[in-house]
Amino acid sequence: MIKDDDYELDSSGNRVLIGLSSEETAEFFRLDEIISKSGPPPPGNDEWYGPEHRRWLELYEKHESARRPFLKSSKTRH
Repeated sequence: MIKDDDYELDSSGNRVLIGLSSEETAEFFRLDEIISKSGPPPPGNDEWYGPEHRRWLELYEKHESARRPFLKSSKTRH
């Protein structure tokens, strides 16, 4: 779940997910919407995930890797 603490402002003043660019943040939410609309995987299909799932996970892991140290070093919490 994405919370307000998961965002920062980039050098252009755009609100982005920590560790992601503006373009990557937009892509993350676009993929998140596609995945949420695709529904559950078909029964018995071990390869239910597609390229959009892998890319979403890649962006999520990049965000999480950057977010942890950022939050630990932050003295202000929202």
